[in-house]
Amino acid sequence: MRGGRFGTGMNFFMSVHRQTLEADHAARARERARAMEDAMRRATPSDALGHGRLATLRDVDASGLFGDDGIFLGGLHGRLLQFTGDGPLLTYARTGSGKGRDLILPNLSHLRDRSLIVCDPKDGENAFVSAAHRRDTLGHKVVFLNPYGINGAGFPNTKINPFHLLVDIVRSGARIDSEASEIAHILIPRPIKASGEEWVRSGALRLTATVLEYLAIFDPEHCTPARLWSFANSSGFDLGAQFAMMETCGVASIEGRAASFNLVRSDAPKQWEAYKSALADALAPFAPDGALALSTSGHEFSFATLKHEPVTVFLILPSEKLDVGAPWISLTVNYAIEAIAKERGPVRTTFILDEFAQLPPINAVPKATRLYRSKGIQLWFFAQGRFSLRERWPEVLAKEFEDQAAIVTMRSISEPDLIRDIELWSGNKTILNRGVSHNGGTVETAAANLGESKRSVLQAEDIIGLGSGRQIIKVATMPHLIVSDCVPFFAVDPWTNQIGDVRALHRGEFE
Repeated sequence: MRGGRFGTGMNFFMSVHRQTLEADHAARARERARAMEDAMRRATPSDALGHGRLATLRDVDASGLFGDDGIFLGGLHGRLLQFTGDGPLLTYARTGSGKGRDLILPNLSHLRDRSLIVCDPKDGENAFVSAAHRRDTLGHKVVFLNPYGINGAGFPNTKINPFHLLVDIVRSGARIDSEASEIAHILIPRPIKASGEEWVRSGALRLTATVLEYLAIFDPEHCTPARLWSFANSSGFDLGAQFAMMETCGVASIEGRAASFNLVRSDAPKQWEAYKSALADALAPFAPDGALALSTSGHEFSFATLKHEPVTVFLILPSEKLDVGAPWISLTVNYAIEAIAKERGPVRTTFILDEFAQLPPINAVPKATRLYRSKGIQLWFFAQGRFSLRERWPEVLAKEFEDQAAIVTMRSISEPDLIRDIELWSGNKTILNRGVSHNGGTVETAAANLGESKRSVLQAEDIIGLGSGRQIIKVATMPHLIVSDCVPFFAVDPWTNQIGDVRALHRGEFE
């Protein structure tokens, strides 16, 4: 009897002990769960997989972009971003994204410490709204290259002969090397789509360079696009007489090439006609008595002036004449770059090359980005996108423009390959991945887990979602991208009162 009571007591004691242990274990489990839940709630990424981020105000301040003067780029947290360096700039902005309103016009409002050459191929909009301010307020000499006479006497045309580059070389006592060929490549650019007619282009290029070199040396007063047009459209006795003069000019290289082409003319007339037709087609915009022929028939201004005093030069075209006038812009810019690079002086020059991807490739441009920075030349390219730039320029050069650019601004981005590159440029950051699992059954269990993975700081949806009011800026000297505000000129005092509104011009309200 006593033994039975003892056994019962022991069983009771063991049961209580077991329940106590289970309760303690459950309490400790709940405590550990709460601790883990709290730890997971407070967890931060370890940055083991990347610690990329966007640029902060401190980063931008350290880079010098909050300077008092320079090329205006936009705004960040209410402060203006201005680039004071001398490197080239590149802007990707689709049509209608506001690059004129937010970038070109603000800089025409305030840049006074340098000369400017402004491509203005949309009816002279920039000249209409800013020329008077740049002349009267900023003290710049203003020059209009305006072959089609937009705004009449308000924008008096100044004649510039882009072939005068060759005449300058000859008069300096130097020798023409590749310069004539470079001009020929602007006149006869590579086709956007490859064809089997490259031999025709090659022959036309050599023919053009030969005639240009001859004219620069022996007939400098007539070394003009219109004179080259006359050669391309001559025939019979007239053409034979011109070849006879080149074959006996006394310069061995010209004589040899001229004799070779004259032989092709007599022995392979179809081949000759192919060369001649390619040249004639390229020179069609410069037909005698046409606007471009007249505008390039004389030489009334020296680009060397830009090295010694602040000058603003507007290259003006009607918007409907861009295709016809694009070679004229490219030839003029090519001449300006080379002429300014040769001159010594204290004033630097910034080229604002709007619609750059619509222009025939300019041979002086790669030289300017690689070699001419120390000569006071700065280029700012505007293109609608990477695709349009690579369509016109060889891909290796288009990539080089991006790589060489000190500043790349991008807005309204939709090109997949550019979006992928922006994701790469933004860097990777480490993010936390939280997971929860539940298992039913006789005994239900639940579990939570925490892990890490990497993702781009800016993903495609972030880039596309920036809209038209913000832009991405890639600065060569900064490890982090800047996402800044697009600031129109009329949002900044005193710019809003200094220049006109392009929209008013097209509404007929501009005086």
